[in-house]
Amino acid sequence: MTESSLKRRADSGHIRLNGRDLNAIEWIYDMGAIFEVDISQLVSPKAPLSRNAVRSVVRRWEKAGVVRAEPMLAGKGRLVRLTTEGAHLVSEGTLDVPVQGGTSTRSVRHALAGRARLQIERSGVATLQMRGWVSERQWRLENVANTTVGAHIPHGIVVFDADVVGMVHVAHTAVELSRLRLLLADISRRHPFVIAAVPPELAVAARLLATARAADTAETTTRLEVVEL
Repeated sequence: MTESSLKRRADSGHIRLNGRDLNAIEWIYDMGAIFEVDISQLVSPKAPLSRNAVRSVVRRWEKAGVVRAEPMLAGKGRLVRLTTEGAHLVSEGTLDVPVQGGTSTRSVRHALAGRARLQIERSGVATLQMRGWVSERQWRLENVANTTVGAHIPHGIVVFDADVVGMVHVAHTAVELSRLRLLLADISRRHPFVIAAVPPELAVAARLLATARAADTAETTTRLEVVEL
């Protein structure tokens, strides 16, 4: 038996993660979760992967023990989250545990925030192009004092060109959109530029809210934009 065949047999059954895998796992760690259907945009934005190719990527990650995938919302594919081993692969820290853990329903919002991030990175908002992103996880770590006193926690902070900063709020249900309407005056005191990330069926209502906000002369310093998920 040749040396090369012995090496092949020694490697059999082992899953090796490449640089692209590690970048994606780190991104999921930062955001908290991702929908399987969004993984193509994450790992190969310039050459979208087929559904089968994405499934193959996720299966490889599952075999490596770094993610778990489970059905959650119809039409959005499985919800992909890191396992403890996956989180430890990119960080040994413990401060992130409350954000990384939690229920799968909470992780849906994290995945929707991730979808908003990918959408804004790809298409921008109005004429603005994204230059950076601060995740909910990172914001919590940097604003511990604010979170303990009940301050509003953004689902993401976008840094655009021209040093414009916007706060992302995911409103994936009519209830959440109504809640945003009630909270907007308070939120805008700290974040004068708010981006509502909504599903297509709520886009019209969200844009009506943005139009009403722009027409309110008492709120001329507040800007509300809408991104469809």
